Parts: sequence; C-alpha cells; structure tokens
Amino acid sequence: MGSNGQGKSARNEDRWQERKRSSGLAPCPALWFVRCEVFSRWYRALFISCVAVGFRQQTVSRCQVIALKWQKKMAKARILVELRPDKKLLDPQFDGYKLSLENVHSHRSSLPSKPDVVVPSDDQYSFLHTKLFGTHNKLFTDPWTETTYYIDVKWKIHSFDPDTNSFCEVWEVPSHHERQPGHYNLNLAFASPDVVVVTDGAGTLHIVDTQDRSFRARKWGVVFSCSPIGDNKGFVILDSRYYCGELHCMLLHIDELDIEGTEGKKSKFVSVIDWITVEGELNKQPWGVKSLRQMVGGGCIEFASFEPTCTAVFIASDQALKFTSDSENSIIEDNEEPKVKPQIVYSWLQKDDDLTVWVPVATDVSKSDIKVIVTTLSVKITIQGHVVLEGALHQRIDSDLTCWTLSPGKLEIILSKVETGLMWPELIVGCQKGEQVLDPALVEEVHQRLAHLCSDTVETGTNDVAPAYNSQQLEDCDAFPKDTSVLIRLDSKDHSISHKVNLGGHQWLFNSTLSAGSPPAICVRHDVDACVWQIEEMNRDSHVWPITHVGTFSAFGYVQASKQQRKFTVCPPDMSYVAICDSSRHVYLYRQPSAVQSELRNRTTGRRVAQVAKQHLVQLESDSHILGCHATSNYLFILSEEVFYKFMLGN
Repeated sequence: MGSNGQGKSARNEDRWQERKRSSGLAPCPALWFVRCEVFSRWYRALFISCVAVGFRQQTVSRCQVIALKWQKKMAKARILVELRPDKKLLDPQFDGYKLSLENVHSHRSSLPSKPDVVVPSDDQYSFLHTKLFGTHNKLFTDPWTETTYYIDVKWKIHSFDPDTNSFCEVWEVPSHHERQPGHYNLNLAFASPDVVVVTDGAGTLHIVDTQDRSFRARKWGVVFSCSPIGDNKGFVILDSRYYCGELHCMLLHIDELDIEGTEGKKSKFVSVIDWITVEGELNKQPWGVKSLRQMVGGGCIEFASFEPTCTAVFIASDQALKFTSDSENSIIEDNEEPKVKPQIVYSWLQKDDDLTVWVPVATDVSKSDIKVIVTTLSVKITIQGHVVLEGALHQRIDSDLTCWTLSPGKLEIILSKVETGLMWPELIVGCQKGEQVLDPALVEEVHQRLAHLCSDTVETGTNDVAPAYNSQQLEDCDAFPKDTSVLIRLDSKDHSISHKVNLGGHQWLFNSTLSAGSPPAICVRHDVDACVWQIEEMNRDSHVWPITHVGTFSAFGYVQASKQQRKFTVCPPDMSYVAICDSSRHVYLYRQPSAVQSELRNRTTGRRVAQVAKQHLVQLESDSHILGCHATSNYLFILSEEVFYKFMLGN
C-alpha cells in the first residue's frame, strides 16, 4: 500500500509539472508574485490555482493587477516585525563575568552649584509620574561632541571638560514661570550640531543657537520661545531633530482623563506626546510654529524617537499610542462596525493522509438533492440547488479517491491528501464558515507527551533521566515582567501604525545613542543575554523597517534583572562595557571579553580560557542620590547631589 501510494503521488507530481510546462507560463510572474511584501493568502492561493489548472499568461497578468491593487490597499496595514538575533553576535560558550580587584581610576570634581531637582507634587501620584521623575537623567550629552552638561538650581547650563576637569557656564535658561506644583524637571535635547532645544519644565520651549559646540567657551543664544501646549503646562522633551529647515520636537506630559464606565466616571492617567514642528533657519527671521500633532496612550513610554526624515515616530510603551489631533492632516476615525462572527456551516477533521468534512442537512434531503464537485484544488457542494460550500482548497487532494455518504441530518465527505503528513491550517482558503475538530487520538498523544511539563510533583531524576521542569527552581530575576512592551512605527501622514514589534519575549533594558544623527539604539533581553538593536528608517519601496542586531552583552539580561536598586543603565557608543547605577552609592561595570595575556585554564573542565569578561564594583564615597549617568568610550560620568565623578575606563 505504501509503495502504491508513493507511486501515485509521484505520477500526480509529474502531471502537475507537465501541466505547468504545457501552459507556457514563464517563471518571472510567479517569482514576482511571491515577493509581494503584503499579500492576502486568498490571492496567493488564487494565483496557485491559476497555475494548477493551466491558465494562460493573460490570467497571470490579471493576477498581477489584482496583486498590485491589493498591495496598495494593504499599504496602511500593520506589518509585524520580528527581532531575530544574529547568531554570530551570540556567545553560547560565555563563562560569566569575573570579579576584578583592579582599581578603577576616578576623579572627583566639586559642582559650581547644586543640580536642579524637581520632585512630584501631591497631584502627581500615579505610576507614570513616579517612573518619569524617578528615571529622569540629569546629565545631558551632546552626541556630536560627547560633551556632558547639567543644569543647576539657578537654571544655568554647565558643560564639563574631562581634559581639565573643569566646568564652564554656557547659558542661563530664562525664567518665565515660577516653580509650582505640577511642573517637571528642566531638560534639553540636541537637535543638530548647532541647535539645542531646552524646556524649563513649566511650559516654555526654547530653541537655542549654540553655533559650533566643539568650542566649549562659546555662549548660546535663544532664537525662538513658545508655550506649545499651553501656558504654565509643563512637559519634558523626549526627542528633537532639525531637518530641512524644520525643527521637530517630541514633548511628553502626564494627563488625567475622565472615562465613562459602568460604575460612573473614573479618572485615568495617560501619557500624552505632543509633536511640534517649528519652521526657521539660524540667522534668519522669523521662526514660527508650523504644525501640532498629539498622540495619547495609557502606558509608560520606554523609548521615543523621530525617524531620520521626520515622517514617522518610533515609540515603545506597554500600550500602543494613537494620534488624537493633527493641525495639518485631519484624522479619519475608524468607524467600522464590529465584525459579526460568521455562521458555521461545516466542520472538518484532518489526519495525516485524509480529511473528513461534515455538513448538516435537513432530514428530508435525499442523495439526488446533493451534488459534490471536487477537483485537485477546489470543492463545491450544492444541496437542493443552493451552494453550501465552494472555494479553493488549501492544498492538493486526489479527486479520484473522494467519497461521500449521507446519513440522517448529516453529509460526510472524505478527501484524500496528495501531500500526506502535511497538516492544513484551513480547509477552504479564506473561508471562516468552517470549524476544525481535533482528532481525539492526536490530542491524547500530545497530552501524554506534555504531561511531564504540568506535573505537580518534583521528579527525582532516577534512572539517568533528566529531571522535569520545576517552577520552584526559578529565581526572581527569571520572572517575566508584568508589562509587555510594543515597539511601533507611527506614520505622520495617515496616522496609522505601519509596523509593530511585539516585545512579549524581550524585556526592555535601556536605550543608548551609538551615532550622532541616528535614532538611539535599544537594548532588550534575549534569553539571558542583552541584545542591542539599531533602528533605521523604513524603506519606502519595499516597506521594510530595518532593525539590525549590532551588539550583545552576554548574560547581561540575567545580571540586570537581579539588580533591584538600579536607576540608570548606560553603555558607550562602542559598546565596550555596560554600567548599572543604583539610586545611591554603588555602580556596577561589566566589560566585554578581552584576551588573556597569560596561560589560564578552567579548573573544572581543564579547557584553556582565551578571553575573560571582567566585572567591577565601584563604591562612591558619598551616600547622596545619583542624579545622572553617562558613558563614553573612555569615561563614565556620574552626577550626584554634591559631587561630579569621572571614571577612567579607556585602554
């Protein structure tokens, strides 16, 4: 029986290939068709059906036209992007970090004046407020010159020169508002090599001309100021970018909304991002606001950045955001009616070699009222002149072996698969009127295979068998985070989510700017490692959103999760090390593996160790709170309430 079945399958395959050759179809249309980035399975199956039945080139051209129309229609559809690490950047033989007793050279500098610190007021009590204030980094770094700045209590901006260990005042933020409850911390963002955006945290946005910032002694000057979201309404700057004569700024504040519920009105805090675009050029007047856009979401903002051409924004949060207003392009509300679940008209069950379909019928239906037409790739069932089921099959069947029987109230059809062992995800392509019934024997087999994973008893591991998984062996740092983040690309033209990355299996760790002018890189956990991904601009032709794996900190995902008192996590642009700063006192340094100069072997295995990854524990002399942290290739800067630390980490 097995050999006959294989012979028949081979003959069917030969007829399939001969049918394609006789139709005169060129391979190019098929190749082009499969490469469509966004395509419906229905149209793909339609094309395969056309080739299978031997349609001519004109039919294939018609399918191309349908594909183009469908591709344009689906251009606004959300494309799911998967983060796949580069195996070349993973080290499965990583042997952990070794605590080093080498001294990390440092230098302490006294601050000209204390840093400005704003604490949440009584009405800023939500978790969103707590995280926004608690993780605010009060050290600001210029990605073009790697100069570090901080703002003091007098609202003066100071730059630090690591060569001379001295501070230099570059500008004083104008005070248009008195500090009141509900305000935010001052912060600044570097939009270009000569433009900086500063906010006083009380509602005013300043655009500052810094000229060439490589000369630290040059003073800054304001060219434009405004209150983009209202007078005395504070915000922080998430990102800014100066592109083609337009300055784009992303501003964040937490707002409280009243939501109607079954128990009346309830208040809810949400994250509100305002996208302001200002037109103007340096040394030319006037500057003016061009457009205002607003996005709202209910979760914490982990990451926000403009696309390099400022046509979209990249946002990571535990809840997706959406546009609520746009002064340039009106927002089209999605008022589609909720989809009604289709009525089930048939059920089906599949095994390795056949499929069984059941269609309910009336008791007065006879065999003469039923007409079943089956081909290799299609099926049509007519009962009493009404078409009950019709469409293209997911895969090929042997129509010669099809049989059906009629019993009271039910029509049963048995279809034989050509590709035996191939499980179908659906019977009719694109049809939602069917319900799949699982094979009881298959369900029982799977249950038996997975029973040990659900056991309530701990295996002893006797008879040289590995013990089963036991949840009691998990540590706290292995627990999956309660909030599952998503990374989205929001388009400014149609206000839709064009791409989405589900970070359900990747815990968010930190962000770091690797190159000036590019969006910050993101670092997420992959198993026990920490993978660094560089986000790039979407390709307009292929609609591909490149997110490239550029580096790995081995086992750092596990290490970072165990640091419960961490406040900041940073790494330099060359990713030579990564640092974790606690809220006070302690700093943990983890270097990339480096070559060992002398002979070193593992005590347990005897294997020669060629590289060692070092870990340093730095203890600050002061117990004051750590307010800011920044990493460069040669230095790690720490800002506390009283002292500025510089750690020398370069080679």
